[in-house]
Amino acid sequence: MTSSVSSQRFLARTLAEPERPASLTETLADGTQLALLDVGVLRIRPPQAGARRVLISCGIHGNETAPMEMVDQLVSEIFSGQLQVKNELLLVIGNPPAAIAERRFVEENLNRLFSGKHAQSQAKEARRAAQLEALTSEFFLGGDEPRLHYDLHTAIRGSYIEKFAVYPYLHGQPWSEPQLGFLEQAGIEAVLLSNQPSGTYSYFSSRAFGADAFTIELGKVRKFGDNDMRRFAPMTESLRGVISGVEQFAAERQEIKIFAVVEEVIKRSENFKLHIPDDAKNFTEYAAGALLASDDGYEYRTQRDGERFVFPITNVPPGQRAMLVVAPVTDLTELNEA
Repeated sequence: MTSSVSSQRFLARTLAEPERPASLTETLADGTQLALLDVGVLRIRPPQAGARRVLISCGIHGNETAPMEMVDQLVSEIFSGQLQVKNELLLVIGNPPAAIAERRFVEENLNRLFSGKHAQSQAKEARRAAQLEALTSEFFLGGDEPRLHYDLHTAIRGSYIEKFAVYPYLHGQPWSEPQLGFLEQAGIEAVLLSNQPSGTYSYFSSRAFGADAFTIELGKVRKFGDNDMRRFAPMTESLRGVISGVEQFAAERQEIKIFAVVEEVIKRSENFKLHIPDDAKNFTEYAAGALLASDDGYEYRTQRDGERFVFPITNVPPGQRAMLVVAPVTDLTELNEA
């Protein structure tokens, strides 16, 4: 393997050596510094100090290929000089072994193991979560610029709202209106406001470092090569603006839908059951009183008209989230005050 960071496509290199620690550095002709810190972890420093520190992650689930292809394209543009880096940048492909296996994860869901939750697991993904936490900490604590984290995903199920973002629980801090405007400009149709801490990568960045962080769902899971990358063009172009320092986060929120999480349905036992069709789409709307899930001594029925489910899944261990139930928010100000 050549020692040059920029001599091979980022995604191809990552999938060729999914378990081998790597530490390579290079300086491009314009003074941009590249450092391959670990498998699938690339830090890029501009010649001049930028206004922000930006983390873009993908492949936290190995079968979510489109975001990996998006990030690979951005890196190729940086290597070729087509895209100029003006902000401190960290790019992460989260779970290369799962990507090679074309599976969501190898042993355990990586996006449940951040914020120290990896300490209770012996899975390969637990070691990866600890590595990513350490590298993320080093990156964000390397300067005092405002911090951004966009964690890019695609969903297992189809969705009535194809592109949406999950805003991590902010512990009483206000939501960022400039970020909501940016997400809408990037083609995001809805934002879910979380109501409690979690083990996700975006929550870790938000809570530990005060980053404006989001889990961003961009469509449906497909195999490598089967993605129509035109469907992701608004987000890709918006990320180019962030990387190049052109994006000023001045767009105002106009039509983006806001949902609040009203229930995090936890699988309590192996008797857990979802009462929704296997082919039902995310954001399917229900009237009050509809039975969505049941378990030993527990059932969840919708509390009001208009509640909808997101991310339903049964094959998780007891104690983990099996579904989110969300409801539309018409006045974000009232929710902030509540």
